Amino acid sequence: LKTMKGSLGSDSDDSDDDSTADKNEQAQQPNVLFESISAAVTVAITQHFASLTKTTGVGLGERVVDVTSVMYGDECGEEAGELKTMMTEWVIRRGMKVVAGDDVSSACDAAVLIVGDRKDLQSDSSLNIRRRLVPGGIVWLIIKRQENESDNNSSFDCFPGSIWEEISCVSTSSSYSVHKIQKRACLVNAKSCPWMDKKSIIGKEVALAAEKKCGNFKVAENESYLQFELRAASRVTIVPSVAERMREKISSTDEAYTTILTDTNIKHAIEKLRDHGLVIIKGLLPPEQTIPWGNVVLEDFTSAVEALKNHQSRPVDLLNPDKGQFEPLSYKEMAMREDLRVDLRSGPSMEKLRSQENNLASEAMVGSNVIDVGSQPTIITADTMGTGRSWRYHPSILAILKGLFNPRDDSLYKGNFGRWNFGGNGPDGSPQPFRLGQIGSVVSCPGSGDQAIHADTPHLFEHTDCHPCHYCNVFTPGYKVTNDQTDNPPVQNEFVDGLWTGSSTMGGTALVYDSHRLGVSAMLLAESDDGNENDNASLRRQLLQLLTLRPALDAGDIVIFDNRTLHYGIANTSKGDTTGKDSNAGRRPMLYLNVTQSWFHDPKVSNLFVGY
Repeated sequence: LKTMKGSLGSDSDDSDDDSTADKNEQAQQPNVLFESISAAVTVAITQHFASLTKTTGVGLGERVVDVTSVMYGDECGEEAGELKTMMTEWVIRRGMKVVAGDDVSSACDAAVLIVGDRKDLQSDSSLNIRRRLVPGGIVWLIIKRQENESDNNSSFDCFPGSIWEEISCVSTSSSYSVHKIQKRACLVNAKSCPWMDKKSIIGKEVALAAEKKCGNFKVAENESYLQFELRAASRVTIVPSVAERMREKISSTDEAYTTILTDTNIKHAIEKLRDHGLVIIKGLLPPEQTIPWGNVVLEDFTSAVEALKNHQSRPVDLLNPDKGQFEPLSYKEMAMREDLRVDLRSGPSMEKLRSQENNLASEAMVGSNVIDVGSQPTIITADTMGTGRSWRYHPSILAILKGLFNPRDDSLYKGNFGRWNFGGNGPDGSPQPFRLGQIGSVVSCPGSGDQAIHADTPHLFEHTDCHPCHYCNVFTPGYKVTNDQTDNPPVQNEFVDGLWTGSSTMGGTALVYDSHRLGVSAMLLAESDDGNENDNASLRRQLLQLLTLRPALDAGDIVIFDNRTLHYGIANTSKGDTTGKDSNAGRRPMLYLNVTQSWFHDPKVSNLFVGY
């Protein structure tokens, strides 16, 4: 930033003669000023990406930068074109890749947007850049200054706080100002759970209690619960670069790509899971693989609803639970969670797609000893590398799971001589097998309420805060978040300038930060030893509100969470089918994988009830 200020001229109050400096700048040839701006902004972009190389494993030469100018009028257009050309040359000189602003399909890790005034920010080119920028990416906004404009005017209505953060004026001169604007790594469904007061400022007592249990993640001064939630959600999020998103095609005949994380990002994903109980990865999976699963789930759910409703001896109305003569049971194919929320494990359409995908994956992983038997879990061994042909066997997901289930100390693993037993290879430090479940889905229908907060599995031992994970879930939406602008949409998803804010009436899953630890769960939910709840109830309620995250997931995003983590399904308040033409309107199919250590068996999954 000092480099930028030095290049663009000082705005310090200590300047002896600001007017002289401005006159000298105006006397410069435009290309000299533009050269200074281009050099300074490029240095800032380079420093930003260089700082991320160690934490992401993505090199500077792999980064993609969009350079776009939007100025109208002959003189302005010529000026913008010259600045854009110089900016592009500087970025390329630094070794980064440049994508043109008129390429409406290419994603970018950062963007340089050159505009004549604030009205230009509503142009199609400007809106397109904001949509294509990856989560966590930065826009360097170079804006021509208007007469009498304040030096500190960093307010932009088109960059709402629900989507953007760190809006700051980093440099200014008499001609141009430069603003740094960062896209949030993860959005939250801020309009869900209205019973939580997320707008209030966090009190000191709550902040101190949270910091005591949650380590070095501190509450900022005068921070609201929502602002903390947005920061915490980004803290547990991995954002793949454009290069990672383009590493592997899902097939030789398909143009769709699947994201392959760097080894460094895989390591950080494992660390976030161990430290906080969950990790969110944006855009890991191709929607071309997940959306078909959502579709077949809804097909089978519709068939199950009709079959149960028309059952001769025990009819059940899943969609009108208050009116039916009989309560629903748990069946081999389907288990009830609550009214209007169903865990669908199997069905004719699901089995057909499951067989197709598992066969494709087996063909692609010849030699990995992967054997899929019907709807049974699959044992994943150290030599199972995965394949992009099926999201269930995604290579990055398998790598994260291997690391999660097999924490290792390099100074100790060679002493594990018991690994010679049962035909083992001895203490070689290789990942031990784990059990990968088949794809299932929780379907939440319009009208389903907020679940009670719960954990899906107990801690195996209670003498220490947190043992290594033995059971986790992988969640990904089986649907695409759309911007329905009709008069009476079945689902209301909030969009601003074509960008989703994260709010949706369909709900999602709320997860409690750090709650896979016994100490945190006890702090939030445990009754006091003497039975006196009056002193602690209010504080516990506020702490739970503080640590509850409502991450907004779109098609291709995943969340992996330790099943000891406290969580609950968020209410689906969508209207549902308002036209009589689409019975599945508003239904939310959340796809999942149950994953366990090879020696652990979950009774909820293993002991399936048999219904009709």
